[in-house]
Amino acid sequence: LRPHCLARDRLRLWLPIGARAAQNGLNITDADLDRILAVITVSWAQGTRETYGAGLLIFHVFCDIRGIAEELRCPASSVLMLTFVTSCAGAYSGKTLANYFYGVKAWHTLHGQPWVMNLTEMKAALDGAAILAPPSSKRPKRKPFTPEFILSLRSALDLSKSLDAAVYACLTTTFWCAARLGEFTLPTLKAFDPEIHVTRSNMRYGEDRHGLRVTVFALPFTKASKTGEDVYWARQEGLCDPQAALANHFIINNPPANLPLFSWQHP
Repeated sequence: LRPHCLARDRLRLWLPIGARAAQNGLNITDADLDRILAVITVSWAQGTRETYGAGLLIFHVFCDIRGIAEELRCPASSVLMLTFVTSCAGAYSGKTLANYFYGVKAWHTLHGQPWVMNLTEMKAALDGAAILAPPSSKRPKRKPFTPEFILSLRSALDLSKSLDAAVYACLTTTFWCAARLGEFTLPTLKAFDPEIHVTRSNMRYGEDRHGLRVTVFALPFTKASKTGEDVYWARQEGLCDPQAALANHFIINNPPANLPLFSWQHP
């Protein structure tokens, strides 16, 4: 039921006792069922699937420790999920525990199992768990990025070096576009996907609603929009100018049109 696999694949590969089955009378085959799983799975971003997969593991560990039978894990009862959440309270942050709860819900949805919860009770339990979160799970508030802070970072960089040039161009572009850092960067060097990550070919020049010249980046995919969106910046005065930083990056690194926008030369 639960083969060894990556966290992002657990929602799909870990099967509940009551998983969908082929039905001869309806001419529904195993291939049809696999297609159902494949299509529903992509409704969650890969990062979300990884988080939910981690939560699903914790849920099953909890059930193993408590001796919960497989048929009682899915569909899960409201009291089982309340016990799971409250048992974990104090060990995880409120956000993490909420993600684990919704991971179990996603598992039910993916495999066509009913999800009947007392939402009022669950919200109260999750709110309480957030209050009881360990201090180590709460990050102190950080100061906001400002042009002055960016300049202090610039003073520690050598913009004639490949990595530093790419970092500063990425920093200024993300800042002046008011974009999420993850929309312009990759989690790992091998994670590049042109359908998700911005490339040099996604850049163009245009005008904003005031007729001012801007540099536009067509993000193929964002956390808020799976169809992507356009973000842009205009030239700025001073050393924080994203236009100058990007031009320097192109001189130093000259990334190909089909590779990540902020590619740099590394071993």
